[in-house]
Amino acid sequence: MKIKRSLLVSFVFLFSFSSPAFADIDLDIQTMNASKAATRAGNGDRGPALAVLKNGNLILGGGNNGGTLFLGDGQKRAVITLGELIAPGDRQKDSRFAITDIAVLSEGTNSAKLLVSYPRLGTGKKCVEVVVDQVDANFKTNKIIKNKTWFVSKPCVPINAVQHAAGRMEKIDANNVYLTIGDLGFTKINDLQARGDLGSVFQISATTVKKISTGHRNAQGIVLLANKTLLTAEHGPRGGDEINIIKPNTDYGWPFVTFGKPYTSTDYVKPAKTGTHAGYQQPIKYWVPSIAPTELVQLPDNWGKYSKQLVMGTLKEESLVFMTINAQNQITSEERVNVGERIRDLDVDENRSLVATTDSGNIMVFKLNK
Repeated sequence: MKIKRSLLVSFVFLFSFSSPAFADIDLDIQTMNASKAATRAGNGDRGPALAVLKNGNLILGGGNNGGTLFLGDGQKRAVITLGELIAPGDRQKDSRFAITDIAVLSEGTNSAKLLVSYPRLGTGKKCVEVVVDQVDANFKTNKIIKNKTWFVSKPCVPINAVQHAAGRMEKIDANNVYLTIGDLGFTKINDLQARGDLGSVFQISATTVKKISTGHRNAQGIVLLANKTLLTAEHGPRGGDEINIIKPNTDYGWPFVTFGKPYTSTDYVKPAKTGTHAGYQQPIKYWVPSIAPTELVQLPDNWGKYSKQLVMGTLKEESLVFMTINAQNQITSEERVNVGERIRDLDVDENRSLVATTDSGNIMVFKLNK
């Protein structure tokens, strides 16, 4: 591996290298340390949630307490604490009790209106719910104010079910976003009435909540393509990770069908049928064994033959997955780039580069070598 030094417009510089990591995808990869924004706990580490501002600065969510918002200031080359969003009494010392996603609704020179999603302890501190708060950030004072709550998932499920929160958001416009809510490991997820909001995709605003689809296990990636097609990337059980086109009033089958393998009798739910999606909406792509997908993005137009194609982060594979999607919204090819890090979140910056956060606390910036 050839190591090269370069000036990086970011806040904590470590090293940069150029490597044809997979097939013919020749990427320049720059890595920076932002461990201050990662969530640490005995059950594992979680990389920060990520949003990119127009000036190239980053909003990061997580930190030692899971609920802190940070500004990654490129000019000052620093990670600046903006404030706490999750109260200490609203979470356990568990890396899954952390900010899961950040959406930038609007922004000015010195401020931004954000949406932030996270799981928290509900009534009596004995159950878990997923919350979306509007947060106003002031970059002159480097302070945040929680404006109002847009969404709280129902039901509030037993505290041992914090897994599979999802909580990914995709901006529609300055007043609306799409939101994924996972099954939260709810033992009654196969009861259509009892599961309520769980395992669903919503369109939400400050005043409205509309359920779009249901039957999702844990959608940790979501992207609205330029052609207005909405896609999610979803964790299956033991295998059966999926990419789905989200259609209104559609059931995607969880936990009744999955391309994954059967669960054991000790797991929270046992799918009725495995190795099939018969009777429910089919994914446009699935993986067996699992690769543990996270965020999805559509590449901008400076990526050569990959322009306008999909990229997805993964946890288990420690890779980026480049996928060709055609005009009929079919995935026709796939290439994986091993980056040696668990990718937690993914975005596109002002230079049209890919930016990722990792569970080790790094930020990685990817450019296509010409």
